Amino acid sequence: MIKIKQALFLIFGITSFIIFYIGFLNYITTQDESVGLVILISSAIVSVGTLFATFYISNNITKPIELLAKRMNEFSKNNFITKNSLDDKGILELQTLNKNFEDMAKKVGGALEKEKLLNLNLQEMDTRKTEFMSMISHELKTPIMPIMGYLQMLKKEDMMGKLNEKQLDALNEITISTQKLQKLIQDVLVAEKIDLGKLSVEKEILDAKILVENSYKAFYPICENKDVKLIIILKTSEMVFSDVDRISQVFSNLISNALSFVPEKNGVIEIGTIDNSENVTFFVRDNGIGIPEDMQKNIFKKFYQVDTSSKRKKEGSGLGLSICEGIVRHLGGKMWVESKINQGTTFFFDLPKAKIPLENFKSFKNSKNSKK
Repeated sequence: MIKIKQALFLIFGITSFIIFYIGFLNYITTQDESVGLVILISSAIVSVGTLFATFYISNNITKPIELLAKRMNEFSKNNFITKNSLDDKGILELQTLNKNFEDMAKKVGGALEKEKLLNLNLQEMDTRKTEFMSMISHELKTPIMPIMGYLQMLKKEDMMGKLNEKQLDALNEITISTQKLQKLIQDVLVAEKIDLGKLSVEKEILDAKILVENSYKAFYPICENKDVKLIIILKTSEMVFSDVDRISQVFSNLISNALSFVPEKNGVIEIGTIDNSENVTFFVRDNGIGIPEDMQKNIFKKFYQVDTSSKRKKEGSGLGLSICEGIVRHLGGKMWVESKINQGTTFFFDLPKAKIPLENFKSFKNSKNSKK
């Protein structure tokens, strides 16, 4: 791409050469030597004048344009411009353009500074809000423990006396409600820890197969009781470097979520693993009602509910999937969903494979076999 200055020198340089060349041809071809000399000198003067005019035009046209381009680049990178060093002489239109740009840059720069300051204030407010919520959730958790303790004591005849059937029913309802409140408070605490980046994880080398089997054993009785078929599909059995308790928490939330949406008859939930290059992909698949495509992008947001109607069947705070996604992210993986209406839903999450030397892997396998 050619610059304006180069284009001007090229055009006027060629013009100067043509003028001088014409004068030189007239000088060598004319019969009157004095006339030819006059023409040659005139053409030389015109050529030199053209070159000087080129320098003058270049300084008055290209210099303001180059300065304006430089200031535009400076503003795009730093959001501010240096003081204008251009004098008030020169072409009026270019001076006006430069002045207008300077005014615009000041306004945009001021707006950007205000936006930056506003964002900082919003971030600080959000952090304070998160810390406040975490503190409140922790304080709410404290009185739950004695409540649960006294509820257990009331159920024991030898401690608080015998209760009649009506009193026991009321006590069971209180227990169920207290457990729900305890679960909600715990979810809020975990969600706030994720937002603050304070979620504790303890990574170790884990067998992906055992992780899935443990979740299967934990939920098989529940699924059996609800007449839901729970199936394991293991397409890989690799070692992952992760936190066993956090992964169990993710599986627990996903399977519990699936149980709420599978059909009452012929419900099926599949859990398992897929090999995926440097990661192991875990999944929980159900044959439930599915999630609308336009709602899938918000499914991992806090407090988001697919069914927001007052008659929705599934209870919950809308924190479960957000917590799952946050845990997986803190473990160095990612989570996503695939779903079609009336065809079921599958939640996937990747976890990094354990990178250990071959001799360490053999000793790890041997220690596992010796424990068996």
